[in-house]
Amino acid sequence: MYIPDSLQLFIKWIQVFDIRILQTVEDVEKKFILPMFQHLGYPDSYRQSKYALTNNLDNPAKQLKNAQIYFATDDFIQQNVSTSLVIVIYLSPNTQSFSEAINQAKFYSNYLRPLILLITNGYSLKIFKCFPYHREELIFDSIIDTLRNKQVAENIYYQLNFDSLRKTNKTTLKNFSYTEFSNIEKYLSRHTEFGKILEKSEFEPCLLKTGHHLIVVKPKVLIECNLPQAFGKGDCVIQFSSIILRRLKVSLTHPQILGQLITGLYTKPEWGCRRFLKQIDADTFEASLGQTTVILSELEAADLCLCIDAICQEYKKRIIEFEDNLETWDFKFVEFSDVRGFHLFSIDVKLWKIMHNFMKKFNYAQGKSEWHLFAQGNISIRISRGIRDHTFIVPRLSNSYSAFSNNQVDIFYEINDIHIATLERSNLNSWQEDIGIRGTWTAKYTKTWLIEKFIPKVINYYSQEFQVLEFDLDKNILNYQSQHTIIKEMNEIKDLLPYLRDIQVWLQKYSENIAATSLKQYYQVFTDLVRNTDSAIAGLDYITMNLQKIIWKLPSADTFKEEIWNFNDVIYCLDTQVAKINNCQYESSSQADLITRVFIWIIDNGKINHSQGQLNAAKQALLPLWEQCRFEMRHVYPHRQ
Repeated sequence: MYIPDSLQLFIKWIQVFDIRILQTVEDVEKKFILPMFQHLGYPDSYRQSKYALTNNLDNPAKQLKNAQIYFATDDFIQQNVSTSLVIVIYLSPNTQSFSEAINQAKFYSNYLRPLILLITNGYSLKIFKCFPYHREELIFDSIIDTLRNKQVAENIYYQLNFDSLRKTNKTTLKNFSYTEFSNIEKYLSRHTEFGKILEKSEFEPCLLKTGHHLIVVKPKVLIECNLPQAFGKGDCVIQFSSIILRRLKVSLTHPQILGQLITGLYTKPEWGCRRFLKQIDADTFEASLGQTTVILSELEAADLCLCIDAICQEYKKRIIEFEDNLETWDFKFVEFSDVRGFHLFSIDVKLWKIMHNFMKKFNYAQGKSEWHLFAQGNISIRISRGIRDHTFIVPRLSNSYSAFSNNQVDIFYEINDIHIATLERSNLNSWQEDIGIRGTWTAKYTKTWLIEKFIPKVINYYSQEFQVLEFDLDKNILNYQSQHTIIKEMNEIKDLLPYLRDIQVWLQKYSENIAATSLKQYYQVFTDLVRNTDSAIAGLDYITMNLQKIIWKLPSADTFKEEIWNFNDVIYCLDTQVAKINNCQYESSSQADLITRVFIWIIDNGKINHSQGQLNAAKQALLPLWEQCRFEMRHVYPHRQ
């Protein structure tokens, strides 16, 4: 077996180390601790000899005096609870009792949460392994001379060396006793008396919803969630009832909910469709929740998924309803300064200047004409009729915060939290009831009103003053139009292509499996749509290449023909995929990507004889899959690392 050079050097050093050279506490530090950790691979720049806790300034007695703290980084600013690895407390060689030092180390570890606590006087050595929210495990308690044994030294090296510890996930609750605790819990549950006690410790299932607050409870898991309001940010806290995880509370932010939890809903844990969940063995799962990783039983994983389904379905519904109600899907979402909004279009700075002059002149407080609508805020411009606000727009110079020093100004539709909060406090049942021409304008209507009504009015008003007959709107307004024909209005088969390309990009990024229910109708309908394609289609080699990749991934490739010679073989392969997905629970996202590439190529390059009914069926099958794609590309992937 290969033994690393660093391990051999560590063993050689510890075997010849003479403890008689240690006479003072400084000797223990400089002649034992520092050399030992150098042999364990720790650079000097990754340690601090003093580390002040702001939480503990009022209790100097608890401050560590003789200590070295090792971190996973040499960046002083980043040396904190997230990167701490080892706390070392060194004592005078004459010290007989370690109890006070151990208590100090444990007190300090509550704040720094290291992986290892090490206490020594140069003659005796105590090493504790730390686990979040659990008691420390004493992994070594003996005299230094014990390390002369090669096997003992090798074991300590592998547990303490720098490369190993810095790769450890500090938040993983996969501690040494999980299997034992799990077996104890299973054993107790089989006995009537203890089983009843364990049942009492489980949560009482319920679902409670009050306003924007949702609580979902299953026997093993409880999730308490603040749902997002008006495109705002929500959060949640997850708790467990098991004897192992009972005191654990996992807090997840809005980006973590979207990036980790909200995909793969209503799928079983073992299907591999959920990003946060990984199956370890037949009845054990590893769940990555925010910055915390926990090991769960099969029942715990099932309850966690059920809770997440209920929470995330409502979470997702809130976001989609907001975008649907305010018609924002076609516009890019942006955040800058204190502004959250959607990019409507861009205009030439000369046009913006006269628009801004018009807005200042027609302040709604200075007149009662139909154009006295505007009020300038700190950043946004309010379009309003007295107390009834219609919309808020924000100008911004492209790549800058000044609106008047460059050639292009971006116009944004602002999400105004104060306006929405005011509506929610009104007599309306919800702020959505105010949406309309006489109330809150949508992003789509705001853009139409600005381009078709407001800007022509401004140009006409200032045409004589600026000696300009008219602006060429095509040149002075950068109006970004969608390349997608509305699905309901499609009449040509090639109108499907922009949607299929969106789905293909989404599937290419997708790393988990996808529930078969999401793809069954899509596979079937599009296979039927392209079935009657002219066999002389160009690029048959491209189609063959993608289908062969699917064949190679199958455990038994004999379900396909061995070779793809013509278009009939292509249809045979597609039909086989349809039959396969109708008899499985989930599909590999990479295979769905390859199938979609084939559909795109055939529709783009083939002469297809299809009926109106087949096109309508394709439109119907495409819509839910594309809406899922649109949501995840917009709200999920930006939050994934």
